[in-house]
Parts: sequence; C-alpha cells; structure tokens
Amino acid sequence: MEITLENKQKYRPLILVVDDNPEYLNGIKLTLEMEGFKVITAKDGQQALDRLHAIPIGQSQASPETKRLPDLILADIMMPTMDGYELYDRIRAHPYTNHIPFIFLTAKSGDEDVRLGKELGAEDYLSKLASTEDLLASIRGKLNRAVQRRTVMTEFHDEMGQSGNIGGIILLVVIILLIILAFYLGTLFT
Repeated sequence: MEITLENKQKYRPLILVVDDNPEYLNGIKLTLEMEGFKVITAKDGQQALDRLHAIPIGQSQASPETKRLPDLILADIMMPTMDGYELYDRIRAHPYTNHIPFIFLTAKSGDEDVRLGKELGAEDYLSKLASTEDLLASIRGKLNRAVQRRTVMTEFHDEMGQSGNIGGIILLVVIILLIILAFYLGTLFT
C-alpha cells in the first residue's frame, strides 16, 4: 500500500519525533502534520520510551490514534537523559518495538557518526540540514517498505492458517483410513 493522498484520509501514519530542541521539534511536527502524518513528540530518549511503554501491548491497533505504536521514529542523537543511540538500542531490544523503522535526524553529520548510525542498523541517517523533500522521501520510503513487510507477513500467516486447516483434514482422513484398515485386518484374521 503506497501512502498517497487518497489513503491518507483512511489511515494517517503515526510518527514519533524525538528532539531536545523545542523549536526544531515543533517545526518538524508542523511540517509532518501538513503532509498528513499524525505526530507525537518527546524531548529525549527516556520520554520517548515512556510514551512507548504507556501503550497497552496487544491493543495497539484497536486503540485511539495516540494509543498505538508509531509507524516510524525520527530521533536526534545528542539529547539529555538518554541519547538517540541508546534509544535506538532499547527500541531494537524490545520485541514489540523492534520492527518500527528508525531514522536518525541529527546535527552530527560527520562520516564517523553516519557510519555508526548505519552500523547500528538505523533505516536512515539524515542531517538536520537535509531538505524537507529529502526528509519526506525517506519517511515515505520507509513507511512503504514497512507496509510491504506487514502485507507479506499477513499473507504468510493467512496461508499458514489455511494450510493448517488442510493439514487437519488430511490427518483426520488418515486416522479414518487407519481405523478402517485396522477393522478390516481385524476381521480378516479372526
């Protein structure tokens, strides 16, 4: 499912933006909301984790907009309390959040910083100086890829469920045949 103007009306992807600079945080929030995204914010990594842990696990899809897991996380690196690297590690370590696409959006744009972000496994590493178009292209690309992954997993689970039913029917037929065979062999040798 591509994220387009038509299906933005039905489902607004939720993005968690984490940054300790309130002006920058509000600017990104406004930009993303103008593009049709739902946005929640956190001032540092710890507050972001607290927000994620407040979501009732198992009810994330059935809850109101702000009570579901985000579809994507944008995070600064240099923040007080908990930096972006630790936030990334903690999110990846948790089974309910490790699938969420994660983009570092930071002023740390040296080669070593970019390399570290990529080695950690973040989906992207963008400078805060990146154009709005580049940021939006990265976000849309990561969201589209996540939707494709979910679609494949759903189809796989559906297929396994259907073949599981067929397997049950085959097992039942085999048991019935064994009973008939046992009955036949029993009457044959008596």
